[in-house]
Amino acid sequence: MADFSSYSILISAFGTIRARSPVRIGAGKSLSIMESDLPVVKNSSGKPVIPGSSLKGFFREQLQKILLMKMQNREVDRLLKEIFGSAGKNDAASAIFFHEMEMHEGRIAERKHIAIDPEKGSVDKFFEVECVMDGAVFKGRILSARNLNPKALGLLKTVVDISNFGLGRLGGFKSRGYGEVEIKVDDIRLIFPGKEIEELKKGFEITNLVPENFGPIKVKGADSEIFINNENFRAEIVGNRSFFGLEARIGGEEAVRFLDSMLKLVKL
Repeated sequence: MADFSSYSILISAFGTIRARSPVRIGAGKSLSIMESDLPVVKNSSGKPVIPGSSLKGFFREQLQKILLMKMQNREVDRLLKEIFGSAGKNDAASAIFFHEMEMHEGRIAERKHIAIDPEKGSVDKFFEVECVMDGAVFKGRILSARNLNPKALGLLKTVVDISNFGLGRLGGFKSRGYGEVEIKVDDIRLIFPGKEIEELKKGFEITNLVPENFGPIKVKGADSEIFINNENFRAEIVGNRSFFGLEARIGGEEAVRFLDSMLKLVKL
């Protein structure tokens, strides 16, 4: 079972989600005559958002489909519970947390739809739904993780790829053509709590990570470069006072290369 009594590594990933089709994450049925029958989720500023819970469900569902191509059901369930946590009598805490992302560009529209009576095969009723239109851009922190093996980020990269391929759909009304998105990760931050620059130069090993069977990782680095299990990446190394340690910032195309490299280290 994952141990989160202390932190050995903290990870954040930032990026953008761009709508390739209308996207609808519903807020339930509206009671206001001034709103659409079915409005989208908005924050306190009135801007459409993608809730963290929606992102978590999306990533978990898509990763499950991908893993089932390689692993048995029981193995997939165990791996997903380690990464995403589980609810129940013996709850497993989550190693990863997804954040609400706000729309920075784009517009909201109302689209009319019809509901068909399945018995009669005729139109049952007309209704309007609110959505964000294709071209909308959501920006911000996508996820944060504690004691997560960076190799697991490689697994999440498969979800980014399947989404950008056009298969993963986010939100509701998927059967009506909604939910196609493009995901881009452009900034990854690795925090090593309690570590000094001299320790980084000498190198150190981090154990007790999630998932357990992914094993430990070896970390080494200098002012502008970091090695994870002998894979090297350009990075800005700075002190992190909040965690009395070091922070490695990997940005741009190097962040994409980092995710691809972590995926290559995964052995299922």
